[in-house]
Amino acid sequence: MSDSDFRNPMDELVVGTVRKLVGKTDVGIGDDFFELGGNSIIAIRLAQALSAELGIARATRVIFKNPRLSDLSDALNELVAS
Repeated sequence: MSDSDFRNPMDELVVGTVRKLVGKTDVGIGDDFFELGGNSIIAIRLAQALSAELGIARATRVIFKNPRLSDLSDALNELVAS
């Protein structure tokens, strides 16, 4: 998937943040966080970054429950909307 496959701004935020944290540029919205090399430490850093950007409580559990980036994006959109 390419950047043009983003469905919404949350997709772009999630993918961009994951790219920075795992040090890869070939990350798409359909990728799995852990298959990209993510681990529990990086998940905590991702949660901190996304929580700060979105103004929500730490999202670590959401990452572990939704490792596919598209699912994570959807879950975060739901959290922000509630």
